[in-house]
Amino acid sequence: MFDFIPVADYTLYFNITVLILVLIAVWQCHTGSVFKDDIVLLNAGWGCIVLVALVLYMGQRQVSVFFGDTVNYAHGFNIYANSPLPFQWQPKKEWLFDNMMQWFAKYSDIHTFFTFCSLIYIGSLWLAMKRIFKGYYYIPFIVIISMFTFWTYGVNGIRNGLGASLFILALTYIENLPVAIAICIVAIGMHTSVLLMIAAAGLAWFVNNSYYYLSGWLLSVVVSYFAGERIQAYLAGMSLIRGDERFAGYLTGENQVGELIQTSMVFRWDFLLYSAMAVAVGYYFIFKRNFKDEYYHWIYNVYLITNAFWVLVVRATYSNRIAQISWFIMPVVLIYPFVKERFWPDHEKKLGYALLAFYAFAFYYNIIKTLI
Repeated sequence: MFDFIPVADYTLYFNITVLILVLIAVWQCHTGSVFKDDIVLLNAGWGCIVLVALVLYMGQRQVSVFFGDTVNYAHGFNIYANSPLPFQWQPKKEWLFDNMMQWFAKYSDIHTFFTFCSLIYIGSLWLAMKRIFKGYYYIPFIVIISMFTFWTYGVNGIRNGLGASLFILALTYIENLPVAIAICIVAIGMHTSVLLMIAAAGLAWFVNNSYYYLSGWLLSVVVSYFAGERIQAYLAGMSLIRGDERFAGYLTGENQVGELIQTSMVFRWDFLLYSAMAVAVGYYFIFKRNFKDEYYHWIYNVYLITNAFWVLVVRATYSNRIAQISWFIMPVVLIYPFVKERFWPDHEKKLGYALLAFYAFAFYYNIIKTLI
């Protein structure tokens, strides 16, 4: 356990480290070396080091309220650990996570459990970037860990983070459907919100016109602004939603515990602008630069569908937890065209500027706001 690091500064040290990694990547872009063979090879090796260090740093954190729901997960873990009953498979809604926690509680300790969760969470994203970008995976991986909610969903919304990262990995096996389906089943066992992601991926696979989804996203903004409260009330009253007490509580405002990032039911313009960044990037490359990559079109459409759902319920308490369903896909939407194709004579410098723009929101929320 990394108890020698002050718990109050633990997250800040992570954020400062990410800032340094981003600035180094931007420097590589500015010098034009980021895609040179020797730098690509160096970054690929460095990415492995970052993976291991981050898994240990996140997994071996102290159990503290500074890490949000970490204390609640630890409480559930201790209940299993102190129970005289032996490990027994329990068919719960999020069956895999609950049984995994019970197994570790009986045969291991809380820090090993959190480290294993971190390995799945970060390792799935690392492997997904390796599968999509091959040896050029490092910059996309840095974009992922520099997103402003990355740390939060490794230490706070752990189940959500596990499910979503596994889903991202499943998307890379689209040409091997049995594997993709198996990973999706595992992801659902971690968190049922993955069902929305899977539904969006299925819809986008069969209806692949990005113009439709972009129009739908823009329409969802207008509808949400003028009728969002009525939509949330309707959804909360649906029998399907009433079966999920957490989600229904977010919609009605009755579930305002466990997180500080949002407790007021207001239209989140800041989150909307953050989400719009990926919408704008995808629009630019697909419609303005005529980027013809079927996989990218599919990922972009999945993002638009899932984010449009969040936009409709943007006033929900802790709506960032709902937005995160789409935000997990955002890094791929942002970085994919930059790595897959060369668009400008000074492409590397443009990539550097883009990295700064992608990181700006995280820099403000995770560093500036914590220091003022």
